[in-house]
Amino acid sequence: MPIDLLLNGQLYREPSSVVEGASVELHAVPPSGASSLSLTLDGVPLEPFLRPGDPAWRWRWLAPASTGGHEVLVCACWPDGRTEEVRTQIVVVPRKLDAEHYALLLEDLQAVAPRLVFALTGGRHGVQPDPTSPSANAAAMLHALCRDEIPRLAAAVERLAQRPPDRLRTRTISVEPGTAQRPALHRGELIKTSATSATDPGKLSPASLSSIPEEATEASYDSYEARLLRRLIEVLLHRLGQLASLTTPTPELEATRQRLRELRSLPLLAEVPPLQAYRGITSRMQRDTDYRMVARVWQWLRRHPLITWDTATLTLPISQLPRLYERWCAVRVALTLLERPEYTLISQELWNDDAGEQGLTLTEGTALVVLAHEDGSILTLRYHPRYPPDGTNVRSLDRHTRIPDLALEVTPPDGPPRISLLDAKYRLDTSGGVPADALADGYSYLGSIGNRDGVRLVEGVALLYPGRGKAEHYPSGIAALPLLPGNDDALRAWVADAG
Repeated sequence: MPIDLLLNGQLYREPSSVVEGASVELHAVPPSGASSLSLTLDGVPLEPFLRPGDPAWRWRWLAPASTGGHEVLVCACWPDGRTEEVRTQIVVVPRKLDAEHYALLLEDLQAVAPRLVFALTGGRHGVQPDPTSPSANAAAMLHALCRDEIPRLAAAVERLAQRPPDRLRTRTISVEPGTAQRPALHRGELIKTSATSATDPGKLSPASLSSIPEEATEASYDSYEARLLRRLIEVLLHRLGQLASLTTPTPELEATRQRLRELRSLPLLAEVPPLQAYRGITSRMQRDTDYRMVARVWQWLRRHPLITWDTATLTLPISQLPRLYERWCAVRVALTLLERPEYTLISQELWNDDAGEQGLTLTEGTALVVLAHEDGSILTLRYHPRYPPDGTNVRSLDRHTRIPDLALEVTPPDGPPRISLLDAKYRLDTSGGVPADALADGYSYLGSIGNRDGVRLVEGVALLYPGRGKAEHYPSGIAALPLLPGNDDALRAWVADAG
């Protein structure tokens, strides 16, 4: 007789699932003659309980607050030592609300990226990027590159490849003594000397040399313009690779990538060294029609960056939804600060503007943005700052290192800094508000960070949670702010007061 496992009173058949955080009951009836049952979940035995008159063995289990599969092993034992096992799996799935939040956060990260880049690169409050720009849509960018920009560039490169080399390159070769026309001995570049001259350079004579260096010139394609062209092709290949991961790959995309690889292997570029530094558009690129096309595509790429997030953000699984929520909150706080007209951006660590590696990155422990206020004060937004007990200026006031999610540090022209902290809490109580333990974390931050003299510097703490109710502000300086895509009014008001 097989062992039948029931989940919440229903016969368990794979694939079945339970919602994260749910309390479930597993039970099974021992086969005929079996004296006991045992059940382990992920290798951890659960304590059984029995009901009088009921032959079923029962176990209770609280599903964890993370998604994934969990191995279940049920073992029946007989008095003679025989055993029988049944293995199965319980799959924990996210709550419907969590699945909705997960999709909302990822969608908003992509939607807000152009606004954030626009603000980081000099845009002013109230101005939005053009939604019709290829930068706003990966498919539109792919179409523009594969149908327009790259075919024109390829035609120009093929014409350039048909031209003879127009540069002379100087190199050093070895020749027999007496045959050199442009000897390079004046530079001390001896290729080979006799043992006597090697040990005693003062005895050096033409007769003691088996060969001497000579400067030779040869035709070459190497030039700044050719190096920029090589770099452009590499950037285009990288960009197409990024677009392939964001859109559905097509035969046209692969054909375009193959054409770029073929262009890169042309004699025009095969021996050209990498570009060391971009120095702008040269007069030759302005005069030459084909090189003017190279400059045009290079500038097109800079005008239409592919705005993507780092993989550490976009590849977070739904099981790490609290982590994703925390990173999304950091983005929203940064954008709120950048769009305030009274601030001017000084520096930032969010947007990498290199033509080949453009992207948005959230790096822990960095100052995401540093802003100057019109009154002369400096505001710094830090992501996961560390405040150790032995800090130089701002430190923990106890023996524990404090690491809040976000810190707004305002340094006035005269006087001590002021600090406001934000902590993302992806959890709710039964009323839909912030749980009591989250409030306790807020009070801990409020009194634990100060200066070397022991003076507390934290003026307020905002707890950000995925709700849609009203913001709560307490006299202590703690605030509970609901924050989800499309509902950031409470955050904007709090930041305005904190800054």
